[in-house]
Amino acid sequence: MKLIGIALPVLVFAACAPAARPGGTAGPEATIDRARLAQHVRVLASDEFLGRGPATAGEEKAVTYIAEQFRAVGLQPGGPDGSWYQEVPLNQYTIVGAPDLSVTVGGRRQSLTQGEQIAVRASMRNVDRVTIENAPLVFLGYGVRAPERSWDDFKGQDLRGKVGIVLVNDPDFETGQGDFGG
Repeated sequence: MKLIGIALPVLVFAACAPAARPGGTAGPEATIDRARLAQHVRVLASDEFLGRGPATAGEEKAVTYIAEQFRAVGLQPGGPDGSWYQEVPLNQYTIVGAPDLSVTVGGRRQSLTQGEQIAVRASMRNVDRVTIENAPLVFLGYGVRAPERSWDDFKGQDLRGKVGIVLVNDPDFETGQGDFGG
């Protein structure tokens, strides 16, 4: 996947009038031309760009269009290799099918249903099986670390060699009352 950094601010720059002075600098009198900005949005949102999804022909078209707009306003490439582009790895981690999930307590195996009793995400290590045996479970509330709200469900917890169990949503999800606003 190719990424052109800070595309929106630069498209706003591209929508400024006057477009650019000789030498590629916008003057202090530059203002956002709403019609030009709206035109860029219409172009990028058009069916021609096929949704602009990563790793698609639509992405390639969008990246090319944005680079052309950068060039048109006098910007210079800033990529690590002197190009307009910076390669960004695109990874997708998905569990295919219904995973076999269970927990054994006191020698008794209890099956768990993905999405009902448990929500497990795919491993980011490209393996088809993960087995965790004899690992202590640590309850971590909602698994929230929000110092700006003086909230840390991980405070004082050592998770090495353990499995963290968290609740879904925010602490005040059901009531909408509290530090997180639901």
